Amino acid sequence: MVVVRRLQEDEFKACFAEPMRNVTATAEADVDIWPYVEALDLDEIGLPYLNDVHYVYRDALSRFDQVLIGTGRFNTLLVIVVDLGKRAVFGHFLLDLNEEYGVNGGHLRSV
Repeated sequence: MVVVRRLQEDEFKACFAEPMRNVTATAEADVDIWPYVEALDLDEIGLPYLNDVHYVYRDALSRFDQVLIGTGRFNTLLVIVVDLGKRAVFGHFLLDLNEEYGVNGGHLRSV
């Protein structure tokens, strides 16, 4: 059984060390995130569906990878945080770009 953990905003922000680097093209999949993703209750977190991985960002200290997955909610990404030292999923965070950056969305569409 996979245990899922929704990160609080302060926990999520603690996974950042600037500058974050886009490692989408070069990241090695040391951790299979998909069993974790499949264990999520999409209704509970307010998502109609998930898309593919859009980006992978690594913090400057190489502690965490943040795997950004598109969702069925406008300007909202599901971020799976991978602890590189433990080679395990640390948790997930729902990143609402509208809320984070003050972007007003128009029509509902997937990201």
